[in-house]
Amino acid sequence: MLIDFLNHIIETKGFLHGIERSAQVFMRYSFGRARFSEMMRELDQDLGSMGVKVTFCITASLLESHYGFFERFRDLGHEFAAHGYFHTNMKTRSLAEQKALIRKSYNAFEKVKLRVHGFRCPYLSYNNDTLAALYKSPFVWTSNNVILWDETVRSCRRSEEHLKKLTLLYNTTSPDVSISVPAGKGRLVDIPITAPDDEMLFERYRIKERSAISAIWQAIFRKVHARGELFHLLFHPERFKYFEASIKDVAATARSMRPGVWFATLNEITSWWEKRRKSAWKAERTEKGWRVCIKGPREATLLIKGEDRVGSGDLICGAYAPAPASFSNGAFHIDTDDIRKHSIQVSRSCSPEVESFLSDEGFMTSVVEYPHRNALFIDGYAKFAPRDRRLLLDVIDNSSYPLLRLWRWPNGAQSAFTVSSDVDSINVSDFIKRFIYF
Repeated sequence: MLIDFLNHIIETKGFLHGIERSAQVFMRYSFGRARFSEMMRELDQDLGSMGVKVTFCITASLLESHYGFFERFRDLGHEFAAHGYFHTNMKTRSLAEQKALIRKSYNAFEKVKLRVHGFRCPYLSYNNDTLAALYKSPFVWTSNNVILWDETVRSCRRSEEHLKKLTLLYNTTSPDVSISVPAGKGRLVDIPITAPDDEMLFERYRIKERSAISAIWQAIFRKVHARGELFHLLFHPERFKYFEASIKDVAATARSMRPGVWFATLNEITSWWEKRRKSAWKAERTEKGWRVCIKGPREATLLIKGEDRVGSGDLICGAYAPAPASFSNGAFHIDTDDIRKHSIQVSRSCSPEVESFLSDEGFMTSVVEYPHRNALFIDGYAKFAPRDRRLLLDVIDNSSYPLLRLWRWPNGAQSAFTVSSDVDSINVSDFIKRFIYF
């Protein structure tokens, strides 16, 4: 396994950078628990006071020797997810081996009675066998896919070379074609990560100044917020003291935004998304027209497009206002003279993925043969590629129809903010095990 690990370092970081990186990590882990205790205090004093709780993705074997330490994090209100049993590259293992590692990871948390619902792959590296193994496991969410906002970072040939190496490991997409919201993958909820993260900035772009790092993350957050999506910041504990101030800066920016931002952990995001995707639109005739209903949690946000009324508050993403709906018997109700103007009609010639996507985005939809003059009609998507999703949303947002929409986030929030951290080692001994069990 040592040879495999060295090959991995050279392939994904380069020989000289790999040596430099290993030396830095070795020095940082030499402080062991002292560095983590310092991070714990700072998290409680600074981010804790801002209402930010971290989801720590922990290599499960660490629970055997450091359980009491993680218990203190739990008492501060932070939560946990599994990060493999050892820090093993899942891609290199068979389906049977991956099933065994995932089951062993879950059992380790269960043994010490730490609640765990999510699994993040070591190195964020996975394949179809990983997903197949997770489908059969007790885990309900995963988070490995990266949306890379690299246009906000100054670039050079050196950083571009390092990022190319990174794509050998990560599943990276562009915000031009990706929408940063949770997605259902079978029974799993997949939660994307916002990048560049601390490792990319510090090790690959060589950006180390607080002001520069804060400016990059704040610029990305503002774009994510404007699009009504999820900002998911990932950091590694061994670099916390270098990035603490910048994490605080971007959290403060998020707190200041209007419309507001939902601060949540990955477990909370998963719980909300599962409730939301169970919601269903229904309509029935009344004496005066139609009554539209959608079942869902009370904290859900029901919007209507293009009705900026006095007293309605700030518009969500500049286009949607709170719908004039009542809530009773576990459902929102809204009366209208014509249901068609509030819904999207999808041509039968479109790919079925079009209606599925629009439904996931919270719109009321129907599949029709011919368009109605009072309804927004979508046609021309015989094939529906990922890059088409954002273009389709732009078409909808630029339309004049008063569309109803179950919004992505609860309690009137325009966007969502979460922080997670990957913990694969506490001390040097733990780090050495990465070589052994790679």
